[in-house]
Amino acid sequence: MGLAISEIDDAVLLTQEKLIKRGAFVDLQSDLQDHVAVREMWKGKKKKFDGGETWDFQLQTDHNHSAKAVGVFETDGSAMTDTMVTGKVSPRHVNAHYVYDQHYPAFQRGSAKIVDLVKTLYVGMMVSFYEKLEEILWTKPASSSDEKTPYGMTYWIVKNATEGFYGADPDGFSDGRAGISTTDYARWANWTSRYVEISRQDLVRRMRRAHRKTKFRSPVSHSVPNLGAMRNGIYTNDDVIGLVEETLEENNMNLGNDLNSKDGRTMFKGTPLTWAPYLDSDTQDPVYMLDWKTLAIGVLDGWENQLTKPYMVPDMHLVRRVDLDATLQMVCTDLRRQAVISKA
Repeated sequence: MGLAISEIDDAVLLTQEKLIKRGAFVDLQSDLQDHVAVREMWKGKKKKFDGGETWDFQLQTDHNHSAKAVGVFETDGSAMTDTMVTGKVSPRHVNAHYVYDQHYPAFQRGSAKIVDLVKTLYVGMMVSFYEKLEEILWTKPASSSDEKTPYGMTYWIVKNATEGFYGADPDGFSDGRAGISTTDYARWANWTSRYVEISRQDLVRRMRRAHRKTKFRSPVSHSVPNLGAMRNGIYTNDDVIGLVEETLEENNMNLGNDLNSKDGRTMFKGTPLTWAPYLDSDTQDPVYMLDWKTLAIGVLDGWENQLTKPYMVPDMHLVRRVDLDATLQMVCTDLRRQAVISKA
């Protein structure tokens, strides 16, 4: 039985809230085999923030240099040293939507057809949202004049050919990341290195060094602005993953009958190397070594996936639109725990 016009929007609302597993179809909507940033970061590494124009965190960039050897009855000297600086990031917004016309024949063919229609419209919107989010999370706005696009990986973690903490201010952001310039505060930098070949003597050695050099421990116990539980992640592209697997197999004489024995099981110090298809277009074959304790996707509490009710599109009284809105921003509170190794 068909639906009256007054019932159609309610049926759509109920269906998108309680989509059932029917109306199967082949999904050819994306060229990416996996949306790793969405799966690993958006779905697993979120930090909820309260409202406000900016999300702030504090850095102490130096000690006060007051310690010295002293003699008996020596005159004291006192000086106030301000070593604190505040990082600020502003939440930004991402929107996706779908539309339908109440004249659609599916609305007159019963509940099963309504479910099929709404599901394909809803899935199309969600894939668009995740596709855009994947792009955002691996990249960065072109410059500080872009005040709409959220920050991504290449905003926070910057490549450099020199080995050491040389991941400085990203291109187009002279004020630095989160408003803190590496030019002014040299310790506000990520670890960088450059490799030539995938071998124990080159890439693996540099990964080991990066792992050691980014493990800082304060001699004084104090609270820190951690964003999540302690867990590392290593992400790279297909070229690197394939050659690393071959290197491991060459070093293992007990492969048995499995020609692809290391597929999906490549580890570095207990952390899996994850293939991120979005990075396949990066000709520098980067290896990102991330500390999820100080890197996360910040979301405004209650605005992770805001889905509107159907509403009328202006000047089209039978056309309805449904919007998905998210307020988010990638946040890093300690760049010295992040590393990227790229190819020469």
